[in-house]
Amino acid sequence: MVLATVDRIEDDVMVLVTHTESVQEILLPRILFENIYEGDVVRVVVEKDEDGKEEIEKQIGEMRKEINVTSMRNI
Repeated sequence: MVLATVDRIEDDVMVLVTHTESVQEILLPRILFENIYEGDVVRVVVEKDEDGKEEIEKQIGEMRKEINVTSMRNI
């Protein structure tokens, strides 16, 4: 977990500044966080989701097969 402050909102991008020893900027799409405003302090948490990864990889594989079948039909 990283604490950060919403430094500014530029167009549709929210710019966070971390509270870490080495200050970093994190850019996030504003549309995902409609109730967060400039000056708010937020927690940034990223969690790895192995089950979700497997499901997404399966879906992408199926989409690739569909694209290949469609492409071969158009030749």
